[in-house]
Amino acid sequence: MGNLGTSMARNTLHEWVTYNQTRPTSVTASVEGFDATFTAPTTPERSNNITAIVAETVKVSRTHRNIAIATNEDPYTFQKQKALARMNAKMEFLLLNGTKASGATGTARGMAGVDACISTNFTSVSSGTSLTMTAIEDLLQKSYDQVGTEYVANTLIVPMVLKRRISSLTTNITNYVNETDALYKDVSVLYTSFGQIRIVPHRDVKASGGSAHIYAIRPEIFKVAYLEGSQPFWKELPANGDFDAGMYVTEFTLESLAERACVKSNGWATTQ
Repeated sequence: MGNLGTSMARNTLHEWVTYNQTRPTSVTASVEGFDATFTAPTTPERSNNITAIVAETVKVSRTHRNIAIATNEDPYTFQKQKALARMNAKMEFLLLNGTKASGATGTARGMAGVDACISTNFTSVSSGTSLTMTAIEDLLQKSYDQVGTEYVANTLIVPMVLKRRISSLTTNITNYVNETDALYKDVSVLYTSFGQIRIVPHRDVKASGGSAHIYAIRPEIFKVAYLEGSQPFWKELPANGDFDAGMYVTEFTLESLAERACVKSNGWATTQ
């Protein structure tokens, strides 16, 4: 979440404008003294997503607050800190794996995450296919073919097992190490034909055997849109018993400003 920008939503159905301008595939020059001709311009389009409510509650008894605990701090404060971390984890999961749902009567609304937003460049390889440097560049090529150079995907989001796989690649790979008394195994950046690519392992990327997912994205084209007045906040709840209670709550959705710049692929082997 720290890598994404933010914006404001003013309705549970959040809308924004997207625009794509393609490069020409052929050009016909104009003759001297030509008459101007006009073609229909490409117009901006509306895209949308639905806001989702995420909450994390805390309840601590009076007795618990008054006894000595291992951390020597107020249990209520401690549990609030942990609740905020849990809510952040829930938000990250939805930003990546959320499914859009309108929220019929009595059911919760759902937001589309990165996985659901990417539709232009989606490929499924044969189950259990090994990840190679050529395969990575093939994924980046799909992004390059759809957008201008300045918008090509520059970040790979992968499960840790594929991060380890990338770190073990040797074909067409050169490691530059300045220290002779240290062994370097980690690969966090790849210099590819398409420029510098960050490798980001994420716990919420699907990593089931033989069908691991990879996302090639450009972080700045995604934004977390909070419903106005609903950025994460703490709300004390009335205590109708011998306890203190409250909850963190937020309502937000994901803006996808140019999904055609991103690539989703699954089916990758989880073996090294």
